[in-house]
Amino acid sequence: MSVARMAAISAAALAAGAVGIAVVLTSDHQESKLVWAIFGPMVGWSFVGTGLYASRTRPESRIGALMVALGFGWFVFILQNANSDLLFTLGQLFGPLWGSVFLHIGVSFPTGRLQTRLDRNIVLAGYVIFPLGSMPTLLFEGAQDDGCGCPTSLLQIEANDDLALVTQIVAALLYLGLFVIVLFRSRRFWLAATPFERLQLTPVYVCALLTFLLVTVAQAGAGDAAWWPAFIATALTPFAFLGGLLRSHVSHLDAELRESLEELRASRARIVEAADAERRRLERDLHDGAQSRLVALALLLRSARHRATDPALGAMLDQAQEELQTSLAELRELARGIHPAVLSQRGLEPALEALATRAPVPVTLEVDVGGRLPDAHESAAYFVVSEALVNVAKYARASHATVAVRRVDGRVTVEIVDDGVGGADPAGGSGLRGLADRVAALDGTLALESPAGEGTRLQAELPLS
Repeated sequence: MSVARMAAISAAALAAGAVGIAVVLTSDHQESKLVWAIFGPMVGWSFVGTGLYASRTRPESRIGALMVALGFGWFVFILQNANSDLLFTLGQLFGPLWGSVFLHIGVSFPTGRLQTRLDRNIVLAGYVIFPLGSMPTLLFEGAQDDGCGCPTSLLQIEANDDLALVTQIVAALLYLGLFVIVLFRSRRFWLAATPFERLQLTPVYVCALLTFLLVTVAQAGAGDAAWWPAFIATALTPFAFLGGLLRSHVSHLDAELRESLEELRASRARIVEAADAERRRLERDLHDGAQSRLVALALLLRSARHRATDPALGAMLDQAQEELQTSLAELRELARGIHPAVLSQRGLEPALEALATRAPVPVTLEVDVGGRLPDAHESAAYFVVSEALVNVAKYARASHATVAVRRVDGRVTVEIVDDGVGGADPAGGSGLRGLADRVAALDGTLALESPAGEGTRLQAELPLS
């Protein structure tokens, strides 16, 4: 909504409120002039003001526009206090529509859109029943000859108190039936809502219910004392609507954030899975390609060495074999570092046993995972242990390390403890940061405890669901 349009609506609301004050103060038949002059315009202004703010901040919702419409409907409602027959008739005829719009807001909150056929029927009934309540006054009640200065409806058919009473009873029964239906509909909608949506809807429903009850009691002729709480509740209700609307906006941002986080987790998991698949492909290529050719070359050199009769040539072939064996060992170590074949073929426990065997410090290994785990979890657990044992060998100056991998309560825990010098800094190298990213991609956590002089404990938790 443009600023110029908001300014025009605000000016119109101020003018309508001023007219309402003048109508009430000059009324010959309104006994509660003070409360009507103070709170009558205030109710309309509160709905128009909060409606304009809602339209500005939540343009995708129709609630703001409905609140503005309700405010002007309320200004028309005030005209029933007028001495003029025309203004009185307009106030009685169109004034009750503020209640229809009020019901429309409550049923369609927070989007302003009617989602079901039941909601559409309820709102349509509201636009019929609320104005119907003023028909007895408009059609059958005439001015009383008691000097009150009461105006007469321009739509009057005849002054007939009995007929007016009957139509009032019918209108009251329709009003009560609609109220009961709305109450049950709102209860069902509230029970089906999420906890956050209930937090958003509860103040709106409570304020709306209280307003309807208090205004109904006041209009039934309960006197001046009943109008004070009715006006106060009605004036505060738009702020409950606005608060719920803003909370729904926060909820929508929150939902978008959760969706973004889920997409981020999914993308990280896909990256890890793609990286592991590439690791396995590289390991297979090295094993089936370069490593196989080097083995064949080693056999060829061995055969050539047996046939060599020149001592100098034999020495050169021996040296070539040694270099080839060293290269082959390094290539195998590289292939294991990229992705160990034993992990894919036999599972986590044999792969960790191979790691513990090759570790430069004695390692006590305990694995209790109850069979195979998902590939991503096995890879993550393996590389956590591998990186931890590398760090133990490089920095810990430890004499012993313990590795424990367990499946507990739907998650896998991986714990590596050494008796070294401690003082490890998780920000000091890229290895642990890379592990943290890998673990986080599975919604897991990685924790490091390394007090100086007391060894190091690295623990990862990987949820399985």
